[in-house]
Amino acid sequence: MENFNEIINRYNTNSCKWDECKEKCGKDVLQLAVADMDFKSPKEILEKMFEIVKHGIFGYTMLPKTYFDSIVNWYSKRYNWDIKKEWILYSPRVGIGVSLIIKNMTEIGDSIIMLTPAYPPLKDAIVKNNRKLIEVPLILENNKYVIDFKNLEKSIEKNTKIFLLCNPHNPTGRVFNKLELEKIVDFCDKNNLLIVSDEIHCDLIFNPNKHIPIGMLEKAKERSIICSSITKTFNVPGVITSNLIIPNFEIREHMKKILDVAMIHNPNIFAAGITEVAYNECEYWLEEVINYIFNNRLFLKKYLEVNFPKLKLIDAEGTYLAWIDFRKLGLDDKELESLFINKCNVNVYIGEHFGEVGKGFIRVNLATPKENIEKFLKSIEKIYN
Repeated sequence: MENFNEIINRYNTNSCKWDECKEKCGKDVLQLAVADMDFKSPKEILEKMFEIVKHGIFGYTMLPKTYFDSIVNWYSKRYNWDIKKEWILYSPRVGIGVSLIIKNMTEIGDSIIMLTPAYPPLKDAIVKNNRKLIEVPLILENNKYVIDFKNLEKSIEKNTKIFLLCNPHNPTGRVFNKLELEKIVDFCDKNNLLIVSDEIHCDLIFNPNKHIPIGMLEKAKERSIICSSITKTFNVPGVITSNLIIPNFEIREHMKKILDVAMIHNPNIFAAGITEVAYNECEYWLEEVINYIFNNRLFLKKYLEVNFPKLKLIDAEGTYLAWIDFRKLGLDDKELESLFINKCNVNVYIGEHFGEVGKGFIRVNLATPKENIEKFLKSIEKIYN
């Protein structure tokens, strides 16, 4: 069993989560905002990295056949989806892939649909490329977010080109079921939309829920690009590596040219080796970390119910993100952010970070030792009372 309770000092490691946030906050605070884990990656990945470093030469790299085999086998084992090796294209990170798709497969002024609240870099990829963002807010029903399909039907415009899906959904933790995905695909099929699906959290699912890669659905197969990575799953986001899975030949060939023009040719020195090791040898670690995160989530939920009944943890089927409703406290987001940093010494993502419909909520990273969740909960007393 891994020791996920170990508190590891991450300061002075060039950590975006800890060092950069310390600069932003102006002091040491508990960092529960940025979405990476405070756990060591699996020992097999560390050993592979040591092996690469020990070799001592860091030349240009390529992707061997065994790299693609490991991805194919993972998708077969975890999702019962038989993907082909030729469907897989390397991209440095999901955000880069999404941005390149938007820039090269749509025109300036075209519109792109997203379900909100939404992960900000995905929205940025739309807006910063001078495309129009169409927000379709999720509806909170019985403490769970659902898709407003009536609103979705009304949202379409003549120049809408892409449905940008995030599944599992960040920040709400929804894992959309087969019926929901089929309705999305029917909508995209009817309106001839490309489906770009950010599935970076796909491996972090709580039992008995199941993630369904949208490309598995027959109507989606010929109009979808699935963005995936080992980085969230095995806590290696600093390696910068991801894949685009594209079943459609024409879309795939177009994407190859896009990547070539962007001069994305050689992967990170660690990418191929640790992807193979992660997918071939580290499934046990994933199961352990999911269980630990789920227990953190359960602890958080029960503590809120007993001690802070005005606050509500929104139900989720996956990810290591907790989306908490603070609206009953009557604080605006600027007040809430100031209170967390200045009174509680805790940094979380405030809801407006994810758009207008996120106001009054906060996002908390649960992939951290339980001791940090306890500190976070104790700190809420300073706001709640």
